[in-house]
Amino acid sequence: MAFQSSVLRDGEWVTQTVSYQDALKASSATPKTTSDLSPEAPACGILSRTIVESPVIHWILPVRLRSRSHNDIAFVGDRFVQISELRDDGQVHEIIRKSDFGMRIRNAIVLGPPPDDGPDFSSSESVKFEDSDVPMQDAAKAYGPSIHQILPPQLLVLMLETGDAVFLFVKARLDGTLDFVTTRYESPRNLQFLGYHLSIDPSSRYMAAGSAEGAFIIYELESLVDIDSQLQCQGSFQPVKSTRVRTTQGVIHKMEFLYPRPEDDYHVILLLILIRREASKQAHVSRMVVYDWELGDELGTVFRSEKGGTPLPKEHRMPLMIIPLKINTAFFAVSEHSIGIVKNAFTGQTTFDTCETHSPGQTWLHHGAAEPLWAAWARPFRLNSYLAKTDNIYLAREDGVIVTIEIDSKDLVLSVTNLGTIGTNITTAFTTAYDVFSDVLIIGGDSSPGGIWKLSPRRDPQQVSAIPNWSPVVDMVTTDTNSSWTSDRTSRDLSTKRKNPLHLRQKPDRIFCTSGRGPRSSLTELRWGIQARIGLEFDYDQPVRQSWMFPMEIQGERGFYAVLSLPHSSDILHFPADLSNANAMSPDACPFDTSSRTITVVQDQQGTIIQVTETSTSLIAPLQSARHDHDLVCEKPSFVAEHAYCIDDIVVLSSHEAHASRLDVLRIDQMNLSHATSIDAKGEVTCLGLFRKSSRPYIVAGSIKEGVPCLTIYSLEGLEVTSKVAQPHPSTADQEATFQIEAYTSVHAITDSPVKTIMVLGTRSGHLVTMQISGEGIDQDSIVFEQLSLSPTTVFAASGPFGESHAFFACYDNTLSIVKDFSPKTNKFESKNRIWATDFNDPSMLSPPIHSAFCLENSLSGYPRHMSLMLLAGTRIFLVDIWPHIGPVPRSIPLEGTPMRVIYSQTWKALIVAHLKDDRPTLSFVDPDTGTIISAAANKDREPSEYISGLGHQGDRIFGLYEWSYVKDGQTFPFIIVTTQKGRLMIVSVAKKAINSDDGPTRQLQYWTRYKKKGFTDPIYSVVGDAIGLLFCVGKVLHWEVLDLAEKKLKPMKQFRLDSPATSLRVEDGKVCALTAQHSLQIIDLNVGSEQSDASMIHTDQITRYTGHVTEMGDSEEQTGKWPVSVISTSQGGFAGVWIPWGQRNKEFEIVFEGVLPTSVRRFRRGHTRPFWLAVDRQRQHNTLFNTADQAEVLGVSLDGSLQQFSLIGIDLWRFLRLIQNLAYHDSNVCPFMRNNQSSRDRDHEIDVGMEIEPHCSPNMMHIDGDLLKRCLDLRALTSLTSIGDAIDLFCEYLDKIDEGKHTKGFRESGIQGQEKYIELGYEILQNVLALAI
Repeated sequence: MAFQSSVLRDGEWVTQTVSYQDALKASSATPKTTSDLSPEAPACGILSRTIVESPVIHWILPVRLRSRSHNDIAFVGDRFVQISELRDDGQVHEIIRKSDFGMRIRNAIVLGPPPDDGPDFSSSESVKFEDSDVPMQDAAKAYGPSIHQILPPQLLVLMLETGDAVFLFVKARLDGTLDFVTTRYESPRNLQFLGYHLSIDPSSRYMAAGSAEGAFIIYELESLVDIDSQLQCQGSFQPVKSTRVRTTQGVIHKMEFLYPRPEDDYHVILLLILIRREASKQAHVSRMVVYDWELGDELGTVFRSEKGGTPLPKEHRMPLMIIPLKINTAFFAVSEHSIGIVKNAFTGQTTFDTCETHSPGQTWLHHGAAEPLWAAWARPFRLNSYLAKTDNIYLAREDGVIVTIEIDSKDLVLSVTNLGTIGTNITTAFTTAYDVFSDVLIIGGDSSPGGIWKLSPRRDPQQVSAIPNWSPVVDMVTTDTNSSWTSDRTSRDLSTKRKNPLHLRQKPDRIFCTSGRGPRSSLTELRWGIQARIGLEFDYDQPVRQSWMFPMEIQGERGFYAVLSLPHSSDILHFPADLSNANAMSPDACPFDTSSRTITVVQDQQGTIIQVTETSTSLIAPLQSARHDHDLVCEKPSFVAEHAYCIDDIVVLSSHEAHASRLDVLRIDQMNLSHATSIDAKGEVTCLGLFRKSSRPYIVAGSIKEGVPCLTIYSLEGLEVTSKVAQPHPSTADQEATFQIEAYTSVHAITDSPVKTIMVLGTRSGHLVTMQISGEGIDQDSIVFEQLSLSPTTVFAASGPFGESHAFFACYDNTLSIVKDFSPKTNKFESKNRIWATDFNDPSMLSPPIHSAFCLENSLSGYPRHMSLMLLAGTRIFLVDIWPHIGPVPRSIPLEGTPMRVIYSQTWKALIVAHLKDDRPTLSFVDPDTGTIISAAANKDREPSEYISGLGHQGDRIFGLYEWSYVKDGQTFPFIIVTTQKGRLMIVSVAKKAINSDDGPTRQLQYWTRYKKKGFTDPIYSVVGDAIGLLFCVGKVLHWEVLDLAEKKLKPMKQFRLDSPATSLRVEDGKVCALTAQHSLQIIDLNVGSEQSDASMIHTDQITRYTGHVTEMGDSEEQTGKWPVSVISTSQGGFAGVWIPWGQRNKEFEIVFEGVLPTSVRRFRRGHTRPFWLAVDRQRQHNTLFNTADQAEVLGVSLDGSLQQFSLIGIDLWRFLRLIQNLAYHDSNVCPFMRNNQSSRDRDHEIDVGMEIEPHCSPNMMHIDGDLLKRCLDLRALTSLTSIGDAIDLFCEYLDKIDEGKHTKGFRESGIQGQEKYIELGYEILQNVLALAI
């Protein structure tokens, strides 16, 4: 049996006859790796750690957690609380974050009334949501600051999924840093879903928490004055006085405290909406039940019996929201089709007056098929004098429509105003905040980014900032060139050299994920580091090498001077104080030297600017200036300075002599400049610096002598104090060329103390050199080399500490990083974080290629802990603001509709996205750098078309997307394979075209359908290709077909029916690894060597698993058959690592490890995502294992946008980490909200907890929670943990076993000091295994 096949040769199709046996042999030609021996499953553990938390925000609550003067906003997600401050620039600035709850947060609410008036940045707002109750926090009387000294005006209350209530506020420590003060109140009854409803009465003396299944708890609370007294007397607080549990006949649909009349502020009114089935009516009935009592009444009496309640009208049987009004115990009931007002709920009447909103029809943001629903409400700040007469409510609809309702207190007359549409979908995360001149809306966004809008009178809402939200995520991809756990062919020869790092990449792989749904969908590039908000950007007419910027007050007008160093001259810019524009100063009108290149500029304490150029030094003061030519001062004709440095009144210049460099020391005296000393430098100077030690100034010069970099320190008198020629010591001969240090490019000295200086230097070879000078002399205590890049590295000074730590900036590979956290133990800076410049008006902007940076002395924003930078990128100049918050800095690339799949094409260097366009599936090719769509669809005749053949059908969805490299006669033909929900399979061709645009020639990728597979009605869930054919799953049937180029169709080869659809396929040595939706992973043997033999299942899992995705992890290819382990994500956050016994046919998988994550992994991906400086010297240490043979990282993304990293670990390391994890469960400081943990007062060495803390090897114990270990590391908790029972003995024993005890040699002979060494080694290991993978 044969068929005609064609190949493209020399630009023409050639047809030839190919037998199926030849095709089968070609498919099985790959040599098998299965050994004749039967290897055993690897013994290992796995560590997971959250890299990026989910951006989803469920509640946004204005809350004064610090003081009246701080406009704090609480952002509450699934497992975190972020406290930020809303400032006058319209931005929310991160203050402090808490994410150690160890479980989901079910609800959140504010306890305590806000201040009455606005001058202290107070507000009085409240929010109600569609799916849970978060009531308002208004009160008639403010809780003034004079009443208390410790407690802030308000507390934040969280209900955890255990039913426990957490009360918290933020307090400043003695050193000025902030910390959370918390207390936990355990639920008095184990009620399912307790806290689904949560409400606090206006007096802040009662809290009600309801379960969705027919019960609620009333908490009687202490007054805020009494809570403050507890804090002052005891140092802790317990806000709950008593509780009362009340069951209900029916389901609690809504629960809310109502406002009493102003004269009855002691009156407490609780409203319940109950739904129950009543036999008399043979239907479900909604009833409104009102409980009321007076402050201080016995709760047992109040709730002794259940009230029957009053039936609700049909249109309000299941209201979306209950909105209490501050007038006459009235409330709004917002239902699906109607909004009604009950003017006096206390009377028991249920007469609802209809409120017409006249809101517009559904907007372009609406997702659903039915009409959009009202989603949230908020009460804006108003003065009490105004609230006495009028109440105001903002009502928000899920598709972005906002209306405001004004209620007159006298007759309850309503006035509704439509404010228009906000450009985002709205869910529960919606609130208003205080601003002096306008109302502020803060919206978290639903399946799209949120933001902050200002509502000024008689103006449309104006967005002033964005709140990132890249969920939901259904797919993720990296730019890694390899998709397998094995190394590619080019590096397999190096795989046995474990000391030599593999795949040295100058830039790490990038991570992209699909984000959102609907018209605001996007591709999001997940980046980690520090955000730099661009405040000012302009394009200069020529490249600028370096720049400086200083404030200067001239003739009473404050402004800024910017000095720009050009290749052969200098330009001066003048900015007004508000930075509204920049004016270039003419050479005749400015006191600066513009005729030659500027080398350095500083401003002294008196405000005088000192500009040093190649030919002169200029001194510019507010009232006078002077310029001194170097050839006159140094008495050397045609003097040209190459390098210069200035500190206080000292200027040092370097110039080139015949065979070496010369240093000249100049002294400044007011407006005068004099020559002090000349020094013959050692070699050719490449960088220059000054520093003080014990009040004495010294010169440091980096130079090249006989081709070797040298670092020399001189005194001002010209004496050589010390000189050092240093090179790092490579671990292998192969590394010598890579690690050879070249010339120093820059130097910066950081004064740690009067007798200690830290010197940092950049090099042309990409190294960062750190040198510590301490003691009485100038001897170098230590010198450490780190390779940040393969391109030159330049260091720049910071104006001061960054986040309470010494810091400086390093520029390499056109990127800028801030380097901080110096460790005396390692003698290097431990923290290096990339700075990403972002523009609110262009979220898809790629961070510009930075080549120079200057840090201003004071932040232009005026905010503490912020820094302002002047950045240069070619001809562009940026002024940016940074602050010490390290985290995700997402970049959003907009799409036209909901994305479903994304892959990265190595052939076309583009992201290929399957997404919807007007509910029709299509493809887009996206340039990852520019973010633009570079593709154009075409029909079979290569003519432009809106959709390619097979796509564009209404209601269809793309399920499979794969880049297939078809090989024929040694030639490779790249195709894109697309499969859809309605049974379509297309083989797509791509061709590159060059088109002319306004920016010059740009590339365009034209794509069209070359072949289509017809005849299927079931969805094609997945597809994968090998060298000659395709495998795809149609419904539950696995198909293997071969491409016939002559007939332009796929020829069926074999089929196999699976137990459930395969969502992921992989081919290995003629075997198919099919991940089924409901039956775990299944291995199918295609029997490719025999056309007559049917495909058969040869391996399967021990149990049935509902799966999400699968990836392979393996430490080494050296031991054939031992690796890899297949890691399968399952439902409910589970995952399992299984080993496939390839050499033992018809045997079930062996389970290596199992675990549970906070959320289920939607997609695993591998990639070399670590920064170069972390990856370059990465080695096996402390019994760590590599995740893949080429040392790639394994990442997993969840639907909520959270990103996890996974790491394989050896048994000895697992045993040690598991011990720490078990101990942490018993420590209330590490796990403060976990029940049944051992309190600190019960810990002593007599308690036998050995059976609980000693690790035992079993698959369900092999997972290590990296998030928990990170808390132990941050809290420095190992000393405390090892004091539990006999834990210190196990701790030391397990450390002795790691790497055969080489790290602990001699520790046991050191007594108490030995224990401290064990503890420090433990921290070192935690630091190593928890290092971020991005």
